[in-house]
Amino acid sequence: MSEIDDLGDGETGGEPPQGVSTQSLMTGGVIMTGCLSCAAPTVGQFCANCGQKHDDMRRSVFLLGRDFVEDTFSFDGRMWRTLGLLAVSPGAVPKDYAHGKRSRFTPPVRLFLVISFLFFLTISFTNTLFIGVDVTFKDSPENGVTATVMMDDDETAEETQECGFNGKLKFFVKETELNTDKERLDECVRLIKESAAESIQNSENVSVGEVGTLEEERKQAAELTERIFTGINWTISNPREFNSAFNNWLTRGIFLMTPVLALMLTLFIRGNDALIFDHMVLSLYTHAVGFALIGVALILAQIGVPFTGPASFAAVAIYYLVVLRRAYGRGWVKTVWTAFMSGILYLTILFAVVLAVVSDIVLKATA
Repeated sequence: MSEIDDLGDGETGGEPPQGVSTQSLMTGGVIMTGCLSCAAPTVGQFCANCGQKHDDMRRSVFLLGRDFVEDTFSFDGRMWRTLGLLAVSPGAVPKDYAHGKRSRFTPPVRLFLVISFLFFLTISFTNTLFIGVDVTFKDSPENGVTATVMMDDDETAEETQECGFNGKLKFFVKETELNTDKERLDECVRLIKESAAESIQNSENVSVGEVGTLEEERKQAAELTERIFTGINWTISNPREFNSAFNNWLTRGIFLMTPVLALMLTLFIRGNDALIFDHMVLSLYTHAVGFALIGVALILAQIGVPFTGPASFAAVAIYYLVVLRRAYGRGWVKTVWTAFMSGILYLTILFAVVLAVVSDIVLKATA
């Protein structure tokens, strides 16, 4: 009987694992396998010489897909341990992971991807809009817009139509909770556009870009005004379509903000124990916790718990402060200063990103 045949008997209990090379040797009761990459004799799942796993990945695409999903989204023991420590001991996980104690924890990128995926899945399943605009119309006559109407006898008469309105942003809201009279909004926006066009036509000082003739400047200003008000009307009247486009960009924007936060922390925290790698690990774990807190608040809001939105954002801010304190071991004064300044910079950049995304969506919708 050959040495390869011996692999199916005795202590091995059957055939070698799937994907493992059959070029193996039995030495002292221990199976020595040849590495698929460098052919070095090794013991176990990984080559001690080059580090490659003993798996040639030669299997069906369905099994590969299943393995990918399991490896990426499975909640194994490490995942639960990491989530538990992130909750009860803020700052301990990023500090330990960045200093080499990694085998006990889920890697930060993987945890970030899993939690963010579950967050947007929660938004989808609860039929929740990330952003909505609730419109309240002003009924007082002084808030109306005066429109000129031509009469049959060529005389003109002025009529005042009430179309002043206030728009209030709402976060994590259902579409049915938005109170908007779309027909009245359409009419109001139409009157506002007509009034704006008339003002532009009568203006002697119009500038929207390159210098041209007054007539060209008026035309460009009128077109820009038309697109802006049409876009506002579309955004308010079609919250579902707007949020669908917004959510596609939001995932990319938040992922972009993780290295941004890490870079900002380098401005305030330096040293051998505060390298950019340490900041990046902390940023990924903190963003994952932020998604988790806001996701829990979203679920609580669906069952009627009040003030979940403000409470979740306050919880994220407090958590960030505690994480900085414990991860870097600095005093409270320096920690509060760092948290405040980096938080202001973070929110400023995030607001700019959101504004750019919203503007892009609105302008494309009216193109």
